[in-house]
Amino acid sequence: MKVLITGATGFVGSHVAERISRRQGIELHLMLRRTSRLGFLKGVDYKRVEGDMRDEASLARAAQGVETVIHVAGLVSALNEATYQEVNAAGTAALARAAREAGVRRFVYVSSLAAGGPSLDGATPPATPHPISAYGRSKLAGEYPVLAEKDAMSVAIVRPPAVYGERDRGLLPFYRIAKLGFVPVYGNGSRLLTFIHAHDAADAIITTALADGPSGAVYTLSDGAIYTWRQLVEAYGKAAGRQLRILPIPPPLFALAGYAGGLLQTVIRKPLPLSPEEVVQMHVDAWIGDNAAITHDLGWQPSIGIEQGFTQAYRWYKEQGWL
Repeated sequence: MKVLITGATGFVGSHVAERISRRQGIELHLMLRRTSRLGFLKGVDYKRVEGDMRDEASLARAAQGVETVIHVAGLVSALNEATYQEVNAAGTAALARAAREAGVRRFVYVSSLAAGGPSLDGATPPATPHPISAYGRSKLAGEYPVLAEKDAMSVAIVRPPAVYGERDRGLLPFYRIAKLGFVPVYGNGSRLLTFIHAHDAADAIITTALADGPSGAVYTLSDGAIYTWRQLVEAYGKAAGRQLRILPIPPPLFALAGYAGGLLQTVIRKPLPLSPEEVVQMHVDAWIGDNAAITHDLGWQPSIGIEQGFTQAYRWYKEQGWL
């Protein structure tokens, strides 16, 4: 079976590529840009196909001759909503169209919990999507053209929550601050969220791609638990072998810092970890994913909880000299 993966040089995509390459009978094609950094792909056997989400002709070439497409590529940070939409929405639509025209059998789009929006009841994902960020709106806009192809080819959407683990730079500031012995948290640290380790996220995505699942399915993911930020800090402290002090930050101070970050990123023309949009997402009471649909349809279940996951990640960061 020939499988094409986009975004394989990134955090989640590299884990998908690495883990699917171990499967027997898979001929792996990776769509890469000319400037792609290949450090996370060491030891992965693949055929390189040059392409870019902004170049529709290259997407058509990449889709030729493959049976399955796993679309992970996308922007997770940008200076404005138009840029998000160009890549995450228009680029995904072009790739889905190219896949259908090339006769692809199965197309899996890795979206985000942000596309569905925050939980309304604090326990389950919302039944109707209501994204509250530019990123979330762009990922949801990418889902629509994929689902529109569900009668022409088999398609599925996977919406991971916050993904963590080896190779993740997104939570690196959190880990580095923790070296000081304390971690600032929004408010009293009681807001709820779901997490998933990169290995579990990759396995769920691969299972969705290779299984003969229903066309048009939308799957959220989690590691099976709901956490507060306080619990996450405590779990990371155990992994690092130290007692971490939680430093509650009043929401107005976080909002002020986010506003300052927004001003600064317009000056330096580079997205920053803390922006007004990030603060809006922090203010939400609950970001919740679950595994009910994917377990029912495909039998997939998570295997890594945060204590084990943080321990593995911490060890890897130390070995790589990131901490």
